[in-house]
Amino acid sequence: MIGLGNIVNAALIIAGSGLGMLFKKGIPERFKKIIFTGSATAVFFIGVTGVITASLTANKEGFLSSSYMMGLLLCLVLGGIVGELIRIDRFFDKIGEKLSSKLAKGEGSAAEGFVTASIVFCAGAMAIVGGMNDGMGDPSMLYTKGVIDGITSMIFASVYGIGVMFSAVSVFVYQGIFVLLSGVATRFLPELVINQMSLVGSAVMMLIAFNLWDVKKFNVANMIPAVFMPIVLMWLPL
Repeated sequence: MIGLGNIVNAALIIAGSGLGMLFKKGIPERFKKIIFTGSATAVFFIGVTGVITASLTANKEGFLSSSYMMGLLLCLVLGGIVGELIRIDRFFDKIGEKLSSKLAKGEGSAAEGFVTASIVFCAGAMAIVGGMNDGMGDPSMLYTKGVIDGITSMIFASVYGIGVMFSAVSVFVYQGIFVLLSGVATRFLPELVINQMSLVGSAVMMLIAFNLWDVKKFNVANMIPAVFMPIVLMWLPL
């Protein structure tokens, strides 16, 4: 069944979030801070690993060289400008306010949980390649991703609450685009572009860690268009 992997991925996020919300009430505040610190550290190093994997290559002599750095800079800057112009953060804030007022009983963290989880689960090559593979009848990568996302959503939901559960919608729609366009995407998006999208997504993910650490609050939602900038810039010699 085409799209089954995407359905399972979204379902595991919902299930993991539900379990996390059950544990939330019994977690003392000091343990929540530890969860934030641990989650932030994991997210940061996942982002770092994604950036390194996508940007560093080794030649025959074993020397490392970096690629796509100018492209990364342009994607982050141009994508951030686009996000600020269309104010994606306001869209997420409105969703969070509705979740908080109707379902989360005034918990202001619903919007932040929704944005944080959505970006973490959608960033990286697994969402793109997994979606395309699922569209061609191979859901195995999204099964694996679903297990990882389910565990992560349980941790996030134990702190953020119900906003994390609704990130399943973001994941389903985002990956669903690649499921539906898998035949076209495999021809339209070269491996190089997918690699660059993964690089930018990993870099954006690193910003989330600073939000979780409460070191500095970045408006990560408005950086979402940066992930798609490699498609726009794919014809330029970067």
